[in-house]
Amino acid sequence: MSVSEVLEKYVAALNSADADQVAVLYGEECDFVDGGARPFGFPDVVAHGREGVREAFAGVFQTYKVEAKIVKLNPNSMEYDVELAGLHIPCIGAATLWEDGTIKEYIVRPR
Repeated sequence: MSVSEVLEKYVAALNSADADQVAVLYGEECDFVDGGARPFGFPDVVAHGREGVREAFAGVFQTYKVEAKIVKLNPNSMEYDVELAGLHIPCIGAATLWEDGTIKEYIVRPR
């Protein structure tokens, strides 16, 4: 599976509000750092390992309704917009995959 295909599944998982659907995209050993909402004063969301990712997203989905839309897919990244807490958050996320096609590292920044 290509990075673009994984990122498309990631956005679908965000829109499903299902933390398990998000976590299955990540390797057992992985790193996730989302600093996309920094301009709005939100702290970075940081998680290590598949279970850490699942827990992080479970907390986000309990607190917020998340809507994500891909703006542009690139070979190893995507530009996307997230609606969260009444805010429009333009992000760019870059992913590195393990050989099995799961995410090894995913980093999100403001765009």
